[in-house]
Amino acid sequence: MFDRYLPAPVSRNAPSRAVTLAGLAAGFLMAATTVASAQSACLPHGKLVDLLDGRYSEQRVAVGLESNGRLFEIFAADDGATWTMVVTTPDGASCVVAAGLEWQEPEREEPDPET
Repeated sequence: MFDRYLPAPVSRNAPSRAVTLAGLAAGFLMAATTVASAQSACLPHGKLVDLLDGRYSEQRVAVGLESNGRLFEIFAADDGATWTMVVTTPDGASCVVAAGLEWQEPEREEPDPET
């Protein structure tokens, strides 16, 4: 009855599957290395802001304060091509925690003046 849920026997495609799995494993290792590198990308706040502006033309577009005193900032290029999330600790160390492409601002609805 449950035979259809059992894995299929190894077939002639096993070598290609091994290559695929090896590629996925390598991808995960590279991603983990990238995350580890991003976590260690810390500079004094002013230097990091200057770097983001000079290298990527990114300016601060959002900011928030965590209850433990850490400051979260998002920097984005005017055209939205790139963005970077930065966390700054109370002692002034600013670290890149995420970066990406295609930053988009949400469209805001204008309040209805009749309500």
